[in-house]
Amino acid sequence: MNPLTDISNLPVWPAIWLAIGFPVCLLILNECINAFERRGNPLAGNLRTLRTFVLPALALLLFVRWILELPSDHVAVRWTETIFWIALLYALLGVINDIVFGLGGTNSLSERVPKLFRDIARFALVALGAMVIYSKVWGMEVQGAITALGVGSVVFGLALQEPLGNIVSGLMLLLERPLNVGDWITADGVTGKVVEINWRSVHIETPTREIRVVPNVSLYKSAFSNLSRPTAERTEVVEVGFSYDDPPNHVKQLLEELLKSTPGIKANPGPLVRTVNYADFSVIYRMIFTVESQEVLAMTRDQLMTRLWYMARREGLTIPFPIQMEYSPSESPSKPQKSTSEWLQNHRRFEALTNGPVQDQTTLVEYTAGEVIHSPNRPFTQCALILSGRASLVLLHSDGQQSIVANLEPGECFGDRITAGSSNENVIIRAEKDLTLLKLPAEQMDSLINRSSSLASEIGDAIEVRRQAVIAAKRMHYSSTK
Repeated sequence: MNPLTDISNLPVWPAIWLAIGFPVCLLILNECINAFERRGNPLAGNLRTLRTFVLPALALLLFVRWILELPSDHVAVRWTETIFWIALLYALLGVINDIVFGLGGTNSLSERVPKLFRDIARFALVALGAMVIYSKVWGMEVQGAITALGVGSVVFGLALQEPLGNIVSGLMLLLERPLNVGDWITADGVTGKVVEINWRSVHIETPTREIRVVPNVSLYKSAFSNLSRPTAERTEVVEVGFSYDDPPNHVKQLLEELLKSTPGIKANPGPLVRTVNYADFSVIYRMIFTVESQEVLAMTRDQLMTRLWYMARREGLTIPFPIQMEYSPSESPSKPQKSTSEWLQNHRRFEALTNGPVQDQTTLVEYTAGEVIHSPNRPFTQCALILSGRASLVLLHSDGQQSIVANLEPGECFGDRITAGSSNENVIIRAEKDLTLLKLPAEQMDSLINRSSSLASEIGDAIEVRRQAVIAAKRMHYSSTK
């Protein structure tokens, strides 16, 4: 009678224990896996291996030994033992890998030892362990397993030349270490951040949140750029053209000030501006600046290019149109702008500014969000009326910290002596939204205030409110740092 089919004399209690214990262990492992996954613990993956492979192999081994009571030299027992011990070895190596490499912090070993190297080491240990298990379970010499493994390797090598080429290329990249996970690279026509290096390929996350998979052999055989080496800092070059009527020294001075005031651009090394070429329609200037890393480059460049337009508009610089068109004296390629009188229709208190000589001394200027209009080292020497947008009044403390003390809305004024009284030297005025101002000389504002007692009272009250807000902010900051 075949012992595998003879079930008349099977032991009852071992069968009951196995029938109950196996589902209970599965249930416990499932709960542990769910708990670890909620916490983001990397050991969840190895518990899943225990549930899927080790526990069923153990149950099968107990079944053939306890229930069927097969002898230890039976083929079914040997195969079951072999599968169980190899699965257990694989799972234990995974646990050790996660404990050593997966539970560390930012400077853990996982950042210094690539995943590809850990996978290869794990595979090699499993292969060695499998040969030892083969020798112990089957009672045969290890040399036979090595011979069989060698013959199989030749067959697999011929059949899998391309995948093996990627593995070898990955090993060469691993040894040379030209890139790591977290580096920004330009490869295969795409720029992005390396998020994974595995057996076959390098995964690159692009700024548009796509994953570009580049085979290891492509990286190994072709050139690529590592934007995170030798340091994470990135130096960018931006070229812009201005009219031949704009003096180069004046343009370069304004561009340098723009670069220094743009957030994200490092002061060391400082930004540079060079005159590089005389083109068909403009003089070309090159702006060279450095940012902290590739991640902030796009945002910093966007702020720079946005502020460039507003600066050119305020300073009367001309960025020539890159096309050739003929215009009559009465035509202009630019969109017609609102006149001063049109702007002041919503601010009747200042209609006197539209009168003849007074209007000739006023200027419309624009700022973009984030630009500083007035600061202690760059005072606003005229008076200004906010026509649209919003600005903030920021107190600059002696320790370099800043506090917003007031918001300036359309219809409010600031400038010489009408910002925050005697505290003007300690405040910054910064555009919070795109801002349109009407600039005029301080004496014109004084004349306007003298002619209107209600306007004088309103501006005086605003100055006093701002002054009190500055004093209160100073006291609060002093008490918090005391």
